[in-house]
Amino acid sequence: MYEAIIGNTILQAAWQRVFENHGCRGCDGISIDDFNKNEDRYLKELRKDLFRNRYHPFPLMRFSVPKRNKDGMRSLSVPTVRDRVAQTAAFIVTKDVFDAEFEDVSHAYRAGRSVRTAIEEIEKWRDKGYRFAVDADIDDYFDNVPHDLLFRKLQKLLHDDDMYGLFRKWIVAKVYDGQHLWTLEKGIPQGSVVSPMLANLFLDELDETLISFGKKLVRYADDFLILSRSRSASEEDIELTDMILEDMKLDLNPLKTKIVSFDSGFKFLGAIFLYNDVYMPFPKKQTRKWEPKLPPPLTLKRYLELENAE
Repeated sequence: MYEAIIGNTILQAAWQRVFENHGCRGCDGISIDDFNKNEDRYLKELRKDLFRNRYHPFPLMRFSVPKRNKDGMRSLSVPTVRDRVAQTAAFIVTKDVFDAEFEDVSHAYRAGRSVRTAIEEIEKWRDKGYRFAVDADIDDYFDNVPHDLLFRKLQKLLHDDDMYGLFRKWIVAKVYDGQHLWTLEKGIPQGSVVSPMLANLFLDELDETLISFGKKLVRYADDFLILSRSRSASEEDIELTDMILEDMKLDLNPLKTKIVSFDSGFKFLGAIFLYNDVYMPFPKKQTRKWEPKLPPPLTLKRYLELENAE
């Protein structure tokens, strides 16, 4: 797998995807347009670094953006354009390996699956008499994934030391927010190309365990429902989920995890479920695009200053 990403075809395809996504610059100050003007040189340098096993990612650039539901802000940690190309190349050659590991109950970040397929699955269990559900929330999931357990799952899956080493570098990344520079000791950085695959990989254990207990699970990233026929069964499902997550060094958020029912109605993945109906909200009118405040580019001088300050 590692040798595949070094080839001209994969790196070129990876760069094309990054270019079409029109993302922001990284901490090095190089924008998509800058990279595009010097595409051949940048890709040649990246290929050489990967070939000689001397590739190291730049720090992630952290900044805040509004949450989708407008309820507060969340942090993104975005790689440089160069590192996005490398991660996209890795995604291209490993996505099928990752996807083959996942269960049918997982609907996020997968080809052929979506919010729509998750909603259809919920409707299927509702129509079979599963009228209650645990609407579960993992406490700050992306920030709390333990690296030791994630590495174990990743190494078992990839069977390629060089590729595994690449993923480790992207997980144990340095992060720069304009004022500080630090190394991630846990969590999966939101904003990296490979983070969705890693998020699904880590929660695959939850999926498999709940399925082995006969639970009716529908998961979209870290949002999931466990459907049941009674409130008492849902109460047991909360206890079981809590025990599984404890073994994974994660916790349910007690303030946001609740038992819901179709008769009382609830909202999940933007859809409102009430009795035997599903109501989708009207598309929101396009508003002026919100521009995040990005940290200044990280120069070598500033990098050394922040390194020495730690």
